[in-house]
Amino acid sequence: MNVLSFALNNLYHRPARTSLTVSAISLGIAAVVALTSISWGFEASWQKANDARGTDLIVTRVASENAMPSAFLAAKYVQPLKNQAHVQEVVGLLSEMLSVSDNAPPVFVFGWAYGSYLWKHLRLVKGYWPSNDTEPVVVIGSLAAELLHKDSGDKIEIEGRQFQITGIFESSAVVENGALLMTLTQAQQVTDKLGKVNVLNIKMDGRASDADIESFKAHVRKMMPGFVAITSGELVSNNTIVRISKAMSHVTILIASLVGTLVVFNTMLMSITERKKDIGVLLALGWQQRTVMKLIFCESVVLTLIGGCIGILVGIVMTFGLEHMDLMRGKIDAVFSVPFLGAVLGLSVIIGIGGGLYPALKAARMRPSHALRCE
Repeated sequence: MNVLSFALNNLYHRPARTSLTVSAISLGIAAVVALTSISWGFEASWQKANDARGTDLIVTRVASENAMPSAFLAAKYVQPLKNQAHVQEVVGLLSEMLSVSDNAPPVFVFGWAYGSYLWKHLRLVKGYWPSNDTEPVVVIGSLAAELLHKDSGDKIEIEGRQFQITGIFESSAVVENGALLMTLTQAQQVTDKLGKVNVLNIKMDGRASDADIESFKAHVRKMMPGFVAITSGELVSNNTIVRISKAMSHVTILIASLVGTLVVFNTMLMSITERKKDIGVLLALGWQQRTVMKLIFCESVVLTLIGGCIGILVGIVMTFGLEHMDLMRGKIDAVFSVPFLGAVLGLSVIIGIGGGLYPALKAARMRPSHALRCE
């Protein structure tokens, strides 16, 4: 019988302790998987939305790290920015999260400049687009329509004003599928932010080089004190919600690792205390110290690997459940990747090694004569 067989046999004959330890490990790993995938998914959802729109750069306030960048008056900046080399379009965008009906979760409401390039990536599946920027109508994402139980032709109330839903659209970005969309003029009136936008979207032509983009960024810093031109990825990574979710993910990983290590440490220490005589027999029969250590490490790593595999499955199920909660639908699109799941299994192995280190050393240093006297 080899060391691994010994380890599996020892775990099999202590089912209650093995099950409790695996359960504790799996819960910690599930929390890591769920929170991390949601954190990455929230960031990826917004990144995908910006990329789908075809935006090259975003002009916003330097200190705009809130969930929605601070609104500002845009009229005096639009034309000077359009006059810069290789700039095709400068388009204002206003975003807010608003409650749109009783007993319904808040949804994102986007206001886009009428007739701008921002609308072009959307696919209208029902109804029609707004015909002008003063018409009090909205179009609704397919996911938001399902969530709010609305259809083309229905009425919807936003901030005390009635709007007619003229169409349902689909987007490659889940954030947009879960949102309401109206013209920028209407969004500014609804939110009482006349003439204001959260960001200015910049679309460059195909001839713009990296040097041209850097020159444009420098021009924005000079012409617009307190503002900056950044990529959509930089804007999303500075978002307060993204940063908080990442911090929570990191803290969860740390706590899960510490708790898991202590659980394994306690389990293995109790195990070798109960098996002193067995370990003494093995040492008396000629087992070397490193072989005894391998036995303990095998047991602890097998425990954490099983817990890690179960935890990954539970975490994925939890994440899908959270994604389909009314409050979260249309706001995140969880990200799972093979490298990430592999790293989680690697974390499980590290927890097993860390928790089994001291018990393995203690078992290996037992004197056979002392161990054999234990009952």
